[in-house]
Amino acid sequence: MIRLLVVEDSKTVQKALVAAFEADPELQVVGVAESGEEAVEAAANLKPDLITMDLHLSGMNGLEATRAIMSSSPVPIVIVSGKIDTGDSDLLFRFMEAGVLMVLPKPAPVGTPGYRESVASLIHHIKLMSEIKVVRRVFPAGVPAPWPKIPPVRESGSIKVIAIGASTGGPPLLRQILAALPEKLGAAVLVVQHMAVGFTENFVHWLNHHSRMPVRLAADGMVITAGEVYVAPDGCHMEATPAGRISLSCAPPENGVRPSVDALFRSVAQSYGSSAAGIILSGMGKDGAAELKTLKERGGLCIAQDRESSLVFGMPGEAIKIDAVQHVLSPEGIINLLAAVTKKGAQEASK
Repeated sequence: MIRLLVVEDSKTVQKALVAAFEADPELQVVGVAESGEEAVEAAANLKPDLITMDLHLSGMNGLEATRAIMSSSPVPIVIVSGKIDTGDSDLLFRFMEAGVLMVLPKPAPVGTPGYRESVASLIHHIKLMSEIKVVRRVFPAGVPAPWPKIPPVRESGSIKVIAIGASTGGPPLLRQILAALPEKLGAAVLVVQHMAVGFTENFVHWLNHHSRMPVRLAADGMVITAGEVYVAPDGCHMEATPAGRISLSCAPPENGVRPSVDALFRSVAQSYGSSAAGIILSGMGKDGAAELKTLKERGGLCIAQDRESSLVFGMPGEAIKIDAVQHVLSPEGIINLLAAVTKKGAQEASK
């Protein structure tokens, strides 16, 4: 039995969520809260297995409540929200930086054609997220620790494309990486981030606020250009063609997901080989591991996030287990390495 705390200030939505959850025999709603203060108190007293959090709350807001819970009574937290406009993008992903695992859409209204499917999707993801073991979060203010030194890298060649795959825990890492990389990076960046349908555009908008490079929602036929970031849209595999363009595909899901990291890595291995880098970040499952090994076998530079910094070590752990990477690094180490291997390309592009 998965014990849930529902945090929602709308009585109507609160009742609908409770009814949907309690109709599932594996879920039990042990409490509800309408404000951030109530949420923090209930988390400490009820010790639920998972909290569904609303984006906007009266009194102590949802972000403050999330930070308080993750620093005192850590528990898996997911945001359950209606359609979010781009003005809320920054707030949405600040929740993820505070420790929220995932953002999920509220179910369709009862009696509408999409109701059963939307409830089933919500419950499926809640069950998955409840299995994640979270740790106490510390939110320090002060001087960060020195970044690790760059590991030894090959001297020859230059990286033209960086392919990144991530799932649970990925958005804050991608923000950190893109915010640190130089504006005139000598490579294009292709990103597959597993995310609930409907939130990818907000994700791109948020990344644009933090990245030195322009971040675009990928479209079929786009030219892959150095110094630009392309994010796979909802429901489509994103691949890189030998002609240096983006190809979007509605082919069947791989590893249960679409877009798939494996689809991206496989295409990058075929189209760019030793001129590509592949990075696998925090996430559940094994998507990306097999084709990252293909990229390594074709001479590509392959990197996995380390266990210590990963919210979920499934995807990077699987890649390490099958010997698909040359480097296992923290986010800071990944940034330093990418800056080093793309420097030559940036110098060539400036000539």
